[in-house]
Formats: sequence, C-alpha cells, structure tokens
Amino acid sequence: MSTTNQRFTWGNDRIALDIVYGDDIPPYIESVRPAGVPAEPTAFTQPQSIVQISANGAMQGNFGSRYSEMIVGNDLRYASHDETAGDGKRTLSITMRSERYGLRAVATFVVYDGVAAVTGSVNIVNEGDRPLRLTSVSSMSTYVRLGGDDGRWDVVTGISDWTSENRWRRERLRDYDLVSVLDIHRRNKARAEAAARAAAASGEKVDSRSSSVTSFGNTLTRSSVSSRSTAHDLPQAALVDPVSGRAMIWQVESNGPWLWQLGERMDGFYLVLSGPTDVEHHWHVDLPAGGSFATITGTIAVSERELDGALAELTAYRRHTVRRHVDHEDLPVVFNDYMNTFMGNPTTAKELPLIEEAAKIGVEYYCIDCGWYDEHGDWWPSVGEWKESRTRFPGGLAEVIDHIRDNGMKPGIWLEPEVIGVGSPYVSRLPEDAFLHTGGYRLETHLRYLLDLRHPAVRRHLDETVDHLVDDLGVRYFKLDYNVNTGAGTDIDAPSRGEGQLEIDRAYLSWLDGVEGRHPEVTIETCSSGAMRADWETLKRAQLQSTSDQQDYRLYANISASSPMSMLPEQCGNWAYPNADMTIDEIRYTMINGMVGRPYVSGYLTRMSEGQRAEIASALNVYKSIRSDISKAVPFWPAGLPGWRDDAVILGLRASAARGYLAVWLRPEGGADDGAGADSGTGAVAAPMSLNLTGADADFSSTKVLYGGDGEIRWDRASHTLTVPSAAAPVAYLLELTYE
Repeated sequence: MSTTNQRFTWGNDRIALDIVYGDDIPPYIESVRPAGVPAEPTAFTQPQSIVQISANGAMQGNFGSRYSEMIVGNDLRYASHDETAGDGKRTLSITMRSERYGLRAVATFVVYDGVAAVTGSVNIVNEGDRPLRLTSVSSMSTYVRLGGDDGRWDVVTGISDWTSENRWRRERLRDYDLVSVLDIHRRNKARAEAAARAAAASGEKVDSRSSSVTSFGNTLTRSSVSSRSTAHDLPQAALVDPVSGRAMIWQVESNGPWLWQLGERMDGFYLVLSGPTDVEHHWHVDLPAGGSFATITGTIAVSERELDGALAELTAYRRHTVRRHVDHEDLPVVFNDYMNTFMGNPTTAKELPLIEEAAKIGVEYYCIDCGWYDEHGDWWPSVGEWKESRTRFPGGLAEVIDHIRDNGMKPGIWLEPEVIGVGSPYVSRLPEDAFLHTGGYRLETHLRYLLDLRHPAVRRHLDETVDHLVDDLGVRYFKLDYNVNTGAGTDIDAPSRGEGQLEIDRAYLSWLDGVEGRHPEVTIETCSSGAMRADWETLKRAQLQSTSDQQDYRLYANISASSPMSMLPEQCGNWAYPNADMTIDEIRYTMINGMVGRPYVSGYLTRMSEGQRAEIASALNVYKSIRSDISKAVPFWPAGLPGWRDDAVILGLRASAARGYLAVWLRPEGGADDGAGADSGTGAVAAPMSLNLTGADADFSSTKVLYGGDGEIRWDRASHTLTVPSAAAPVAYLLELTYE
C-alpha cells in the first residue's frame, strides 16, 4: 500500500538539493538549485532515480541507449539517510535497497561551506546470496530545473585534440542534439489520461498501459573512449538560461572511462554523471555475496550569474579539493628545454649555457625534458629504464642538475612512468604479466608497451626511479607525461577490459599519491601530449598541467584563454616560447599566453639578443607582481568563450572585489598561418577594433596596460566597449582592471 511521499532539502547556504522518496518510488533529486531560488515541487509518475544501475541483464525500462528509468535503479527504495558536518563541509548519505536484486546502494553527497557545488558518488554492495553483475552505475542522477522555457536554454560543450585543446562551443539546446520531439507524445499521453479518467468515472476497466510511457525525446551523450580521458569529448559541460541567468555546470572526475548524459523525458530534463559502462567502455564487474563497488565522482555547480557565475562556483570547488601545496601559493616560473628548443635532444653542452640564461631572466625551476636517458639519438622508443645517458651527459646528469642549483633554480626532469619503449633494455627484465594485455597479446602502441601499475614489479621500479632522482640527485620537479592510450583496457586479472582500465587508472592515482606523500616538497606537472588527460581526478593531485603541445604561438592564445574552463588558472601550464626570429610584439604575445596562468617558458635564450632577453625578463617581472592574484583569480569571458579562428580572443581573471586582469589577443585573420609567416599582414591601416564586453565582471571602472603592445586602449564603461588599436600582425595586451 502506497504512502505519501516524503521530501527534504539538504545543502548549505549556497546550494540546495530537493530529495523525494516514497514506498512506491525510488528516491530522486527533484532539483539542484541555488539556495535562494524557490523549490519547484512536481509529482512524477516514474521519477528519475538518484542512482541509475544496470545489472544481471536488466537494462533500460525504455527504448534507446538512455541512462534513465534503468530497471534496477527504479527498483531501489529508500532505507535511511544520514547527515554530518565538520571541517568546512557537509555530507549526506542516502541508503537504498533493491530486494529483488539483492543490493544496497549508498549515495554520498558532499558540499563545501560557501560554495554552490555538490559532489556525488555511489557505493554498491551485493547483499544477496549469488553473484551480482554490474554493467553500469551512475555517480549522480538528477532532474534539471533552470526555470523558464527550455527552448531558450543554451548548452556549452567542449572537445580537445592534440595541439587543439579546450575548444568550447555554446549553442541553443534545441538547435541540434536535443530537438523538441515530445509535443505529439505529450498530447497523446494527455488524451490517453483523459480517456482513462473518463473510463474510471464511468466504471469501465482502465488499461494502465495507455499512460505509462514517460521517456521519449533525444539525448546528448558524451563519453571518453580510452585512457586519455580528455582526448576528444570533455567531461565538463553546462546548461544556461540566458534570460534568467540560471546556470548549471558539471564535471565527471575520472582519469579513464566516464560518461555524462543530458536527456529529456515527459516530465523534464535529466542529467546523469557516470563512470564506465558496458555499452561505451566494455565494462562489467561481478560482485560476490558481500562484495562492493565504488563509483567515480561527479560534481554539479549552480549559479544565477550565467556561465561565468557557474564556473566561478566550480572553480571554488576545485580550490577546496585540490591537493594542498606551496606551489599553488608561490606559482614559481618554470623553464622547460623541449618546446621549439631541444625537442628531446638534450646534452650537457647545450644545457649548461641555456641554464645560465634562464637564471638571468628570472626562472625559478628548470626542467630537463625527454631524451636524458637515451644513448642512441632516438628518445621515443628508449623510454623506461630511466638511467641517465653517458653519451649525452659525459660528466653525468648530476653535473647538469648541480649547474641548475648553482644558478639559483630548482631542477626538474621528465618521466613517462606508465610505458616502456620497445627499444628499452628494461623490457626483458620485467615479467610478462607486468604489461597490459588483451586476448593474450601484449598491448603495443607507437613503439611503446604499456605497463600495469597494479603489478608490484612495476611499482617497485617506478618508486626506485623517483626516489633516486629526488633523494640522490636533488630533483624537485617532475613532468609526468603520457603519450599513449590503452584502447578499452586490459583483460589481465579483470573480468572485463573496462574494469581492467578502471583498475589501472586507479592504480596510477594510488602510485601518484604515494610519490606526493613521500616527497611533499616536489612539484608535479601532469601532461599527456599536452592536455589529453586533464580530468579533475588527475588535476586535483597536480600542481600544474601542460595545456597543449601547440607550437604556433598565435593559436596558443585560444588554448590559454580556454583552459580555465577545465582547470584552475594557477594550474594552466601555458607554453611561452619566445625565440630569436620573433619581433618584440611577437615575444610579448607569446609571453602573455603564459602569464594568464603559469608561464611555462622555453626557447633558445642563447641565440637571442640582449634586447629580446630583457623583454622576456620584463614579462616575468610583471608576472611575479601579479601571480599572488592569479592563485585566487576566477576566470570570466566577457566576449564569450573564444572560437578557434576568432580575430580577438579575451580572457578575464577577477582577483578581488577591487581588482582583476584582462588578456586581449588580436589575431588578424584569426591567427591562421597562410604560409608566409607571422609578419604576413598587408600593412594597411585599419580602423580600431571595438569590443563589446558583457557580464557582471565586465563592469570595471578603469583599465591600465600592464604589459603588451604599445597602442592606446580605451574603455567606455557606459557602453561596455573596449577599443583597441588596429593590428596588421598579432599583438596582445595584459590589462589591469579596477572595480569601484
């Protein structure tokens, strides 16, 4: 016999979750909303369960590949909930059970004081007496309630690829993926329900099937496709109502398999955040009686200040959950010898003079990149043993590292810990089960074998390598790269390739936690051919992230401006690689690429003029004067998220109530390379460019050029118009903003 549904609201003073449960329905999140926005209670005939589960062959209760109305999830019933608070956060745990499938699901939510964001995860326990095969488990499932007409909502999604990371697109939700197809079904359902009511009133038998359909419509689904978690679709996205300003932004936190789905039902839109699934990731796991499985986490942030406001809340959440490290307070300047410089071919003779010049321009960390272990001139397939090359460093690697330290900088070095090159002498010293396999075959990609970090021999080798470099040679910075992908994963010691992938992903994170626990003084940069694994599960452990391998300084502006959507500004390791063939304006442009995050400096300083080196030193001095603001700044985009070929790219950084910064890159012809080089402008004098800036953070009272081009910048607060000089060649400006 059914009872009246129960309802409670939980959260903090910034965010609220409205949760409903009852005897005949699964518990569900009716809305995730800013705390000051009134709740919108709605009765659902078959609500969207808090947890979406497929197990033991039971999949959807609807048609299509929809993570909605999953049969097992619908069978969950509320058992209890528990709330705790302390250490600046609040936690809610909701326990649910399915008697039919013999499982217990505990959904756990966490909010941090003063932040409008909530993180969710789920733990599944097999309480039955026979094995339970899971094929998908969501981390969080909720209705989406932005108010107003969903026909006016915008959706913001992103993609990345090698050298073209963090490309974001904002479009009308109804224009492409989620077109409106429900009207006819709603009308038919309404007619059927009216007919059923009339029949019941007259005493006729009612066919309950006539009004039971609740799921039609399209879905917008994005997922990872390999161990490179951000190599195409990005695990963040947002919905915005541009009329009311209500916005919701989310991220799935997984360094491997993940999925998010935005879909429409008869009763409204839903959002599902999930880790690996059977369909998308070849994943299943078998739980014995008493066995358990823990999902990855997902996070949702909300705001009434459009996209910038929602991203500000997500940024605050990221700062609460990132690993505490002095690097995020000091933001030291890093020089790396790779990009447009040695490109994997370091030697003592090359390094020593470059180290000296790097120290003179104000660098604080100097990182030796790939190739330091290679004896034969091909660094790519020789990775893995991690012994210094005597050919490249006749006096030993210690000679170079000591020279870095003697010049007042901290030494760093490049590693790619999860692979071993096919030409590495260490290959034959590892047991066969230390490598990833599928179908009995060792996984090989791009002249590398892939290592299984669950294996004790692999962990021991990597720990000994890191401890030697830190304890014996004094390395204080690691660039940890990842230039491969595993496909669907390994089937060694795993019931499915997807579960094997999840386990090795978690093993890498565990190894990284161990490194940081033993060596808290060391700074970690994470890299994956740029930002091909820039998910928050990895980023929360790292001090900075290489944002790209893009070698064209003009195109890098787009990446520098867009990367704070995915990571903290102080984590954005943006390459700034001036070189001797650059004009002063071009040097300033590439330096500003770095100055809006972490200037990741490279370039042949030894080949430059005194004037060019002085310009770089000047840029770094400016950066050092503002980096304490960068470490707490909130990004905003007053001209919208940049398009890849936009003529003007703009990023704002709000540092406090009184101060902020604005980077403006001007790229004639959208930064396109026509083959004639960077100075291919016609020289024609064009009219100044007027840029209309919108949003609350664009209401600054005045501007001042801190660094960049020589032209005059004018700001008209009344019309919100920034006027910048015309440019025949790329030029950039870094402005200080004053708010009153």
